[in-house]
Amino acid sequence: MVDTSDFILLVLAMFLFAMLQLGFTSVMLNNSKVMMNTELDYTAVALAQNIVDEARQKAFDQNTVGGSAGVEIPGVFSTTLGPEAGESYPYFNDFDDYDGYTRDDTTQFGIYTTVCTVDYMNPDDLSQVSTEKTEHKRLLVRVTSETGESTAVTYIKSFH
Repeated sequence: MVDTSDFILLVLAMFLFAMLQLGFTSVMLNNSKVMMNTELDYTAVALAQNIVDEARQKAFDQNTVGGSAGVEIPGVFSTTLGPEAGESYPYFNDFDDYDGYTRDDTTQFGIYTTVCTVDYMNPDDLSQVSTEKTEHKRLLVRVTSETGESTAVTYIKSFH
């Protein structure tokens, strides 16, 4: 015969088991969420880095395409950033052609929108944008996922 104390212990044991199960499930869900966010961030950084890798292979400026012999620095550099007439991706020939470039990439994790900006940078403080032509240009690649999460990768190219 089962007395009341055995019944209470059984109920307490079931309650304790349920609480442990809820805690375990919560940890597993949180772990899955962190793994998914990490994968989304990794994908965004990879998309941005691909553009940076392409851009860094290009000439510093439209006026230095094909070589820089006799170039007056920074006098002959372009005053207008962005692609010249008739240029379009993927046929950019210089670094600042990426200014204003946008694209959408569809991945297994959704659609990512990429926006590129190129600026001349202050030679005394490379974290500051310059209003004048300098020997340094920064490419800022911002990748935004469908969820609104945004990742930015920057690269500064210097004229040598």
